[in-house]
Amino acid sequence: MRILITIALFFSVQLSLFAQHETQLTTTKVDQARIEFLANSVLQELPKHEKDSLNQLLIQELPFDDNLATTFRTNFNEVKSISILTSPDSAFRIFNWEMAYLDGTNRYECFIIKNIEGKLQYDHLQASDSTFDREKLINKQLGAKNWLPALYYEIIPVKSRFQTFYTLLGWDGNDVLTNKKYIEVLWFDKTGKIHFGAPIFKDNRSVQSRVVFEYGGQNAMNLNYENQLERVSFSHLAPPSSTLEGVYEYYGADVTFDAYEWKGKYWQFISEVIPAWADPKGRTEVNISKKAFNEKDAANPNAASKVLKEAEKRKKIADDKLKEEKGTNTD
Repeated sequence: MRILITIALFFSVQLSLFAQHETQLTTTKVDQARIEFLANSVLQELPKHEKDSLNQLLIQELPFDDNLATTFRTNFNEVKSISILTSPDSAFRIFNWEMAYLDGTNRYECFIIKNIEGKLQYDHLQASDSTFDREKLINKQLGAKNWLPALYYEIIPVKSRFQTFYTLLGWDGNDVLTNKKYIEVLWFDKTGKIHFGAPIFKDNRSVQSRVVFEYGGQNAMNLNYENQLERVSFSHLAPPSSTLEGVYEYYGADVTFDAYEWKGKYWQFISEVIPAWADPKGRTEVNISKKAFNEKDAANPNAASKVLKEAEKRKKIADDKLKEEKGTNTD
């Protein structure tokens, strides 16, 4: 009798373990095809109430509440309609997407899964309900509950003496007149709380906590990180006339570029640089392949064609100038 009871208990335990294993598999499985379908649907031109309903379904489908480890590890290679970025040091992961409404307004969703001393937690960022003027915004300290909404496309970790700052490059469709781009700073305090903004951007006159660019919605702007030079280069924006200064719907990129270069403790502003990808004669002392440019092209599709044309034009001018100098020296 005892033998029969033992056998029954054995099979009961085995069945229980099998059921638990099956439950785990069901819980941890990520339906990437459905996530992509919903994410792509949110990008379509739909009435606001329909888009918001689809967005709620998308949030429910993404596995943030259950098994964060799976969400953190999954490569999501089938999901193309959400910006999914992982910091180079694997400290956090961003899930980020845009909703453009028919009236020209935009809304952004952003979830951050953070690894705090081996424990995974997530934050659903909430957009700030306040409007700050430009001067206040560049120095405003923000957080998970009053986030400056954007669609991020690059994470750049930099280390100061006691703190790691994650510099984020982001884009915002803003409104029907202008677009914006940001150089934002994300950092975590000792408790793992999210903070945005830090006074690490310097020029010869001031220090600011983030950089804000605003330009005409029909124009393009280049904003990229040059890893080899540890700097962020960007198009210089200007209006067509001094009388339109401050009227940002008229701003566009001119033929010059500026940059912020990392100096160990802060980003230092540098004017009139030659971006590495646009340098025909190696004056930046870095060789950038066409493949490297294509990677930036994918990150900034709106600016790519204009940037490439400008680079080719500069190359031709430089080559012609060298030919003239060579001919003069020969004579």
